[in-house]
This record gives sequence, C-alpha cells and structure tokens, in this order.
Amino acid sequence: MQEPNNISILIVDDEAPLKKALVFDFKRRGFNVYDAANGIEAFEIIKKNNIDVVLTDVRMPGGDGVELLNNIKNIHPETPVVMFVTGFADLSLEDA
Repeated sequence: MQEPNNISILIVDDEAPLKKALVFDFKRRGFNVYDAANGIEAFEIIKKNNIDVVLTDVRMPGGDGVELLNNIKNIHPETPVVMFVTGFADLSLEDA
C-alpha cells in the first residue's frame, strides 16, 4: 500500500464547510489534496494533475458528480471515484 503522502485526492463539493473539513482531515493524515467546487473545475484539475482518488458530491451547480465521473472515465478509466450524497438525493437508478 502506498504511503499517504504519495496519494493525491481530489475533493469536489459545492458546500464549502464540508469540503474544507474533508480537505483538512486528509491533509492532516498526510495526503496530497486538491479541491474543487464543481465538476467543471474538478475536471480541469484532473487534466493537469495525477489524481489517484476522487471524492465527489453527486449534485452540484456547474457540473455534477455523474458528469464528472463520465468525463474522468473517458480519459483515466483506472482512476477510482467515490461519490457521496449530501442533503437530498435525486439520483436515478440509471445514473447510479
């Protein structure tokens, strides 16, 4: 298993307090952490950096998590993505 300081995580959420808490915790544990407020911003980070794991919200203005997942899998099919739902979930079975 890789050491945390060799793993890059991208955290994507439009809820700033939640994103800030996740970024803080992963950095405290020694991970390299990037963050974005939406899928469009996140995809630009992914295109420019070597990201090992993406932790993303599902519903966000400016590019949601499902679109982001599809975009990531088109250019980096090996990148693991973990999606989480905050607030309410209107994710269809097909999207899931």
